Amino acid sequence: MSEIVSLELLFDPVTEARIRDEWRVLQELGVSSMGAHTSASNRPHLSLLVRGGVAPIDAAGLNTGAGAGAGAAAESEPDAATVHPPLVSAEVRRASGRLPLAVTLGAPLLFRHGDRAVLARTVLPTSGLLELHAEVHALSGTVSAASDLPHTTPGSWTPHVTLARRLKLTDLDRALSALELEPIQAQATELRLWDARVGTAHQLA
Repeated sequence: MSEIVSLELLFDPVTEARIRDEWRVLQELGVSSMGAHTSASNRPHLSLLVRGGVAPIDAAGLNTGAGAGAGAAAESEPDAATVHPPLVSAEVRRASGRLPLAVTLGAPLLFRHGDRAVLARTVLPTSGLLELHAEVHALSGTVSAASDLPHTTPGSWTPHVTLARRLKLTDLDRALSALELEPIQAQATELRLWDARVGTAHQLA
């Protein structure tokens, strides 16, 4: 498992359904799509913070309130002693008082890696979104041996919602032609913590 934990914003039901439709279009086209991941935790989201190098833990030691079968993902109250204390603090939870927050999903965005790319929708960096992002980072503190991925830190953040993680560049034209990427006026309504070490998601607000 990856030694990563992250704080993510989830969207209103209408927006979530529209993004899932875009995932479905890519799946039906036979190209890379986030829709290929069938775990219940695989929801359209906007990452505010991604922290790497967090010590691995034993999944059996987590009280998640749900089974840990293949593909399972618990939506549960996090145990700060085992999850990652700075990210589940009362201060971080209070930052969610800014929600719901109006956001706009816009044009397609590519993060290229060799002959493949992450295909995403941009999220317009409004003052409200940037303030929430900065506040979450300020309240999440720093941890020895752990570090926040540079592309998620204030001043370097590119807010986006992922549609495909490993899209072949040769499939790009077909993918963009099949998608109708009109702007989406969305509401960010929930804050969750994703713990990639054990594949669990925890609602914070």
